[in-house]
Order: sequence, then structure tokens, then C-alpha cells
Amino acid sequence: MCSSGLKNIGEKFRFHEVVRIWLVFGLMISFGYGQKKDSLQIRTPRNAAFYALLCPGGGQIYNRKYVKAGIIFAAEIYAGFRFNEYRVGYRYYNDERVFPKHQYLEKRNKSAWWIGFIYIYGLIDAIVDAHLESFDEIMSEDLEQSSAKTQSRKEKIE
Repeated sequence: MCSSGLKNIGEKFRFHEVVRIWLVFGLMISFGYGQKKDSLQIRTPRNAAFYALLCPGGGQIYNRKYVKAGIIFAAEIYAGFRFNEYRVGYRYYNDERVFPKHQYLEKRNKSAWWIGFIYIYGLIDAIVDAHLESFDEIMSEDLEQSSAKTQSRKEKIE
């Protein structure tokens, strides 16, 4: 009885170490973006996808959507905590647990699906944000004026 409790505590500590490593890794990435970049540099969907694959929320940091990055990173960490909790509950099941054993397995699997869903959502969101970066500038242009300029250019060419 005591040894399974110690294993349970050991696994929780290992999981907390992994979370700390991801947190430090996320901070290292965010410090890299602390410098001012050239305002003419356009963010590309390819780079956004690379950073989103590198770390959950990395693509949002690349696109300068820091709140979204924090939400995605926090959701990923929360889903990971829940996955570990249900994994440990299933592995070291005894009659004192809250749920029946099969529910721990179901909840663990559902948490794993959430981890994957959040990761893919962050990837797609980063790519779409990078694609739509210049959308406001394009839509704010006066279309009648730009079509008149194009018409006058065509007349000059002819």
C-alpha cells in the first residue's frame, strides 16, 4: 500500500518536472521575441506553422497574439494535468477512488484527445492569423480610387 503511494507521488513529481521544462522552454522562446523587429518584415504562414509545431502557442507568439498564446499554452498544460491524474488513477486503482476503474480509462483517453485537439487548433489558428495579417490594410484601401489608378495606368501604357 505504501509503495504504490510512493510511486504515485514519484510520477506526479516527474510530471511537474516536465511542465517546468515546457514553461522554461516557452519563456526562452518569448524572450527571443522581445527585441523590436523591422516593421517591414511580414510574418509568413510557414514560420507560424513551424513555431506552432515547436511549442503549443508558439505560432501565436510569432504572430504577436500573446493572449491567445497564453490561453492555448494554459489549456494544453491543464489537459496534460488531467491526463496524468486519470492515468495515475487508472494505474493505481483501489476501492477508495471516486470513480470506477473504467471511467478513469475513459477520462484519460478523452484528455489525450483534448491534448491533440488543442495542439492542432493552435497550429491552424497560427497559420490563418499569418495569412490574414494584411487583411485590415487591404480592406481599408479605397477600392474606387485604386481602380481609377489602375485604369489610368492602363491608358498610359496603351
